[in-house]
Amino acid sequence: MEVGAFYLPSLGRKADIEAGMAGKRTDLYQQMLAELTEQLQFMDDFGYYGCGTTEHHFHIEGEEVSTNPVMLNVYFGSRTKNLKFGQLGNVLPCANPINRAEDIAMMSQMLEGRAFAGFARGYQPRWVNTLGQNVGLGDPGVGEEYEELKRSLFEEHFEIIMKAWTNDTFSFQGKHWQIPPREDIQWPAAEVSHKYGQGVRKDGTIEEIGIAPGLYNNKMLDLFMPFATSERSIAWGMERGIVPVTIMTHPEVIKSHFRAGQEAAAAAGRNLKWGEGMALTREIIVADTDEEAERLAREAGAFIWCNFFVPFGFNAAIAGPGEGPWDPPATFEALSESGLVIYGSPSTVNRKIEKLLADLPVDYLWMFIYNHMPHKALMRSIELLTNEVWPNFTDKIKPAGDKKAASAG
Repeated sequence: MEVGAFYLPSLGRKADIEAGMAGKRTDLYQQMLAELTEQLQFMDDFGYYGCGTTEHHFHIEGEEVSTNPVMLNVYFGSRTKNLKFGQLGNVLPCANPINRAEDIAMMSQMLEGRAFAGFARGYQPRWVNTLGQNVGLGDPGVGEEYEELKRSLFEEHFEIIMKAWTNDTFSFQGKHWQIPPREDIQWPAAEVSHKYGQGVRKDGTIEEIGIAPGLYNNKMLDLFMPFATSERSIAWGMERGIVPVTIMTHPEVIKSHFRAGQEAAAAAGRNLKWGEGMALTREIIVADTDEEAERLAREAGAFIWCNFFVPFGFNAAIAGPGEGPWDPPATFEALSESGLVIYGSPSTVNRKIEKLLADLPVDYLWMFIYNHMPHKALMRSIELLTNEVWPNFTDKIKPAGDKKAASAG
């Protein structure tokens, strides 16, 4: 099992966010860059898979300032040696798929292959509808028609990105995109392309286009799809070799997702074991005592989850069969009881994770890290996880030994 770190990331502490407009403060953005760098540099030496960041825009409130995850990936990747970096995920419906394919390919080159890619449909209308207005996402903006348009754009954009990454040159004719847009585009440098390139017809018109550079050593990236919450989405991803990342918590709901993924993979000719090709995400906080871990956990993910995620229906993650997203209460206790938040001393967390993975083995576990919690406490949590928890569940993580995450921050 691979273990990765999934950051949003946020700016400042809880009090800074509560004071308002934290997302506009340079001091808090610089603090975030410095603290995440230290956290990732500690993980870098001990076998962690990588770091994922999401894509969100306009977060002047400060809780999800990850405007361009590819740029963040390059920044942190340039300060580490072993971790992979990528997006969990890039929101495709309102993106230009060719530009996004180019950006991620450049990142893979700059990090010499330490890269992965994740793709999502997007759920925040403040920015998805604004940035996607030219492809129809501003109107209707809500409802079944809107969701189907997002799905259609997502799937077409994904196909274009895959074509760009797996072919020297390509063309594409779809519902939303025609590449090239017509057959009679004249290319003044046709003679040069005939000599040194391809994709240009004898009459000098464009037949195909290709991105440059391609992926590092032309090696396909690991692909992820967060957060998969329906069997339909999971089946679509597994058919294409994408790892669905589920945030769901009820065992029966997750098992139905595992079965859907296993069946879809089999239909695509991939016979997978139970949980193979799947990923889970959980917030995990470890401290020296259960009491200290609970104190930290109450002020960590629950603050952002209950204030910023629940209004978008994210409590579907902790709902049971037959429940809707508005049925579970928006409380720390509900998150804890569902198992979305796992906290405690090393021995307590070991017991909880052993129970989780006994029924739900996965290839990847992403630690949902809310970096507004105190930096020193977060560094200590990572240290305890590295030394006393993860080596019990995967041979990928090597204990840090005498190396201490002794930040004074």
